[in-house]
Amino acid sequence: MPVTLNKGKVYDGLYPRTAVGIDRKGEKIWIVVIDGRQAYYSEGVSLPELADILIELGVETALNLDGGGSTTLVLGDDRPQVLNAPIHTRIPMRQRPVANHLGFYAIGNEER
Repeated sequence: MPVTLNKGKVYDGLYPRTAVGIDRKGEKIWIVVIDGRQAYYSEGVSLPELADILIELGVETALNLDGGGSTTLVLGDDRPQVLNAPIHTRIPMRQRPVANHLGFYAIGNEER
């Protein structure tokens, strides 16, 4: 059952979002990045819509992280690649300069 915030612009508005979650068994972690603020590409999602996406993926426990213009997903070591379409100062694919990030280091990528 999702825990809700007071309704309002941040709750109901369509924004880029970033969330992390884990399944019931504690075996799979999900990193969900939703683009937004880009007409005809992605308008973003509300917090209830994000919760629905996480539930559909099988996430048991999740945390909504900072979203907005800092929502960027990057993969790689030697040649990092941006996997989504961030937007900063209304310019698509422009990354917002931020002083922090959340990183995961995984050994192997075999499916169980």
